[in-house]
Amino acid sequence: MTNIIQETVIQLAERFQLPERVVNIEELPWVPFTDNESCHFKPLRFDLSTGTWIYLFRIASNQILGKHRHTGGSVIGYNVQGKWRYEGRSWVATPGTFVFEPPGDIHTLITEDEEVITLFILGGALQYFDDNNQITGQDDIYSVLKKYRDHCTQHDIEIREDLIY
Repeated sequence: MTNIIQETVIQLAERFQLPERVVNIEELPWVPFTDNESCHFKPLRFDLSTGTWIYLFRIASNQILGKHRHTGGSVIGYNVQGKWRYEGRSWVATPGTFVFEPPGDIHTLITEDEEVITLFILGGALQYFDDNNQITGQDDIYSVLKKYRDHCTQHDIEIREDLIY
């Protein structure tokens, strides 16, 4: 009986399993994330069922990304290139640094003298604050997906629907 149950579970898992995805990041565009184009992203996945988005984030050297908060799930980061830190924190992310941010964390990101590239896995929204701690804007999976689609449309780049799953 146990073998029958195990076989049925395996068949069920195989039936509903998502197909694997393999993406060559060289085929993906760098999409402007900020109006001044000091930050760009390469989208790797948009999970509309959970609100999780995965992307490579490129930030120009000597930048200060204003105060912001991540709502929803945690933020996972893996720094690939360059150095960055959060204002008021004692650590610096260098290549190879893994960063975990709990939901609700508020911080200001500062880059050093070279361009930064970090892999981020985000859930929820990014809320932006002014100097009076008032929310001035927000990004979430839908606004970032729109930035990607708009950029591709404007530059006659094929929209990769296989990034949405």
